[in-house]
Amino acid sequence: MQEYANSLALLGHAIDQQGGADFFSALSQSFVALPHCGGHVVILYYPANAKPQCLYNDCKTENTYQLEVQAYIDSPYIFDPYYQAQLDGLADGAYRLRDIAPDNFKKTEYYKHYYLPSLLADELCYLVTLGEQEYIHFSITPADTSHKFPKSVLRYLDSLHTVIPALIKQHWQLSHTQTARPVGEHYLNNTLQHALKHFGSSLLSPREQQVLQMLLRGHSGKSAAQRLGISSETVKLHRKNMYQKLDVSTLSELFYLFIDSLSLANTNSPSDPLIKYMGKQVAST
Repeated sequence: MQEYANSLALLGHAIDQQGGADFFSALSQSFVALPHCGGHVVILYYPANAKPQCLYNDCKTENTYQLEVQAYIDSPYIFDPYYQAQLDGLADGAYRLRDIAPDNFKKTEYYKHYYLPSLLADELCYLVTLGEQEYIHFSITPADTSHKFPKSVLRYLDSLHTVIPALIKQHWQLSHTQTARPVGEHYLNNTLQHALKHFGSSLLSPREQQVLQMLLRGHSGKSAAQRLGISSETVKLHRKNMYQKLDVSTLSELFYLFIDSLSLANTNSPSDPLIKYMGKQVAST
């Protein structure tokens, strides 16, 4: 642990800053000082009723911030495996993206458009649950984002898997942070969850809709079959029927159909966003 002495010393300094305005900056510095790879940090807060907000980042330029942070915030982030895992009840701790992402995640349109442009070769995230659907993500990547973490650094980061979430929770309680709900957000977080939950429900069978959600989140047919307790052949049949009913032929088309229907999604009504979308399409022809 001698090689991590500087990082640990900075972590001790961060503990002294709990409850203060400089806590996240001080905490981040202990990871920037990681030996062999340095560290690049982004801390996001997920309110229950609005899209994520950046609490801290060490992006060097505005262009980097727009590419790595703002583009994510403005994306349909509900497909982020970390966020999905927390909604599914994953315990607080340290996780690498490769360990929790669905097996087909890198083939999804979400990955291609909102992850791939950042060129992140590796990422570890401390997940923190503050309340009902209220979270913090403390994301760390190597300073050179094209490199992976050395095994020794991963062991060190994992050794803090209970420490960092606990420190962040205590800071949150001490600071009594109250983040104002952004004006004009229209409760985007609830809208996204509602839209995904009900997407296609007016046209598909319950099982077809379950398969649809699995595929959109990045699960392969085999993975969806295992999670749903059905055969891969049955998944293929549901997928074929689903595509026919929705008039799409690829997963990419399905993803963009979901994105297009979001503009008409209503968080206050338990209905399929496709109902209004299809009606609008008919009216325009």
